Amino acid sequence: MKRWRSVAAGTTVAIALAATPARAAAPSEKEASSAEEKKEASKRPRFPRLVIAGGPMIGPHAFGNEECRSESQSCEKRGTFFGAGFSGEARLRLYKPLYIHARGLIASNVSPNDRIYSGIGGGGLGLGAYGRRVFARGEFLLLGAYGDDSFTPPFHAEPTGRDEWGNVAGMLAAGIRQPFLERFGAELWGGLVIGPSSVRTVPSAEPDERILTTFMLGLNLTFDAWR
Repeated sequence: MKRWRSVAAGTTVAIALAATPARAAAPSEKEASSAEEKKEASKRPRFPRLVIAGGPMIGPHAFGNEECRSESQSCEKRGTFFGAGFSGEARLRLYKPLYIHARGLIASNVSPNDRIYSGIGGGGLGLGAYGRRVFARGEFLLLGAYGDDSFTPPFHAEPTGRDEWGNVAGMLAAGIRQPFLERFGAELWGGLVIGPSSVRTVPSAEPDERILTTFMLGLNLTFDAWR
């Protein structure tokens, strides 16, 4: 009888020891599964309902008038524009990666040459598709240049030239995104801007009527305002 009791006791201890590692391993497997789920979730695109974004930008620009004279071996460029300022936007999700956005912008003319206008301001409305790392969008812009539109033509002494800008432009842009923290991200974007119209006049020459082909480039900080 004692012998059978010893065998039974030994069997019980062996079963208990065998079961203990299995119970200890269970939480580890659960943690690994949770970590894997978090890793997979971090790879999926985020589609918040409302995103607020803003940051510095450069553009638009206008080359101006340039003239060179061989007798003096010199060149002059006059009536230029190069914008540098700030852009802010709000994006509202329509369906998954599709967003409609509204933009406001203001930029000063920082061109080192003889300038037209002091700066430009305006707003835009557009539609875009946003993935986790890349995006693309189209936009309609209403712009208004402010300041003096006159300039001194090359090798002239008086500001007898003028450049009158229109108000309508369009932009096709693309960019890259880098999410960080839980609700923040950074974006680098750039786009081709067609417009506004320009009518440039200088003495003893026909008016130069054209559509400006320019660009905008910006760096945004984004915030998922409505998850």
